Amino acid sequence: MPLSARLHGTPDRLPFVGHFRVDGSAGSVAFSVAGAVSARCDLEVAFDSARCVERALRPIKPVDGDDKVSLLNRIWAAIVSIDGCDLGPNRGEDIVALIAVMDGDGVGIAGTGLGGVWAQHNKGLDPLVAGDHPLLGSPGRPERLPGVLTLDEPRQIVIAVSHDHPVPTLQFAGLERRCGVNP
Repeated sequence: MPLSARLHGTPDRLPFVGHFRVDGSAGSVAFSVAGAVSARCDLEVAFDSARCVERALRPIKPVDGDDKVSLLNRIWAAIVSIDGCDLGPNRGEDIVALIAVMDGDGVGIAGTGLGGVWAQHNKGLDPLVAGDHPLLGSPGRPERLPGVLTLDEPRQIVIAVSHDHPVPTLQFAGLERRCGVNP
C-alpha cells in the first residue's frame, strides 16, 4: 500500500514556494516526506533550498524489515546534516516537514513546524492531533528526532498544514489540488 505525506499549500498567489516531497518504499516498509523551506524568501532561494532537502533525502532507501523508528531517525539525520547555509537566509530554522513512515506494525508520523495533521480517506478527513500535541509546534531543525505519533491502523494519506496556516480545519473538496497533487 503506498504512503503519501502532503503539505497543504499556503493560501496566497504562490502556494507552493519552497515545497519539497520525497517518497521511498521496499516491501512492507515505506516513507514519505513533504515540507517547505525558505517559503518566504524569493523564488530562486526557496527553489534551491527545497531541492537541497530533496537531494539529502533521495539516497535514503528503506529495506524490507526496517522499523518505523530507525527509518524516521535516518530521515531526520539527513535533514539535520544539511549545511544551514544551503537552506536559505534562515539557515533551515523555517523548515516545516511532515514525515510519515510505515512498517508491518503500522504508521509513524513526525514533523516540525506543523499546525494540524489529518488522515485522508475516501469520505473525508480524520484529525490525528489537536491542541497542544507535541507533534504540533514551531518550525526548525531540532538536533534530534521530534516525538513520533504512532498509528496501529494503516493510513495511506497524511496531510498537514504549517504552524502559521490560517485555516484551522481543511475542506475535503479540492484538497488534492491544494496539496500540489495533480490528478
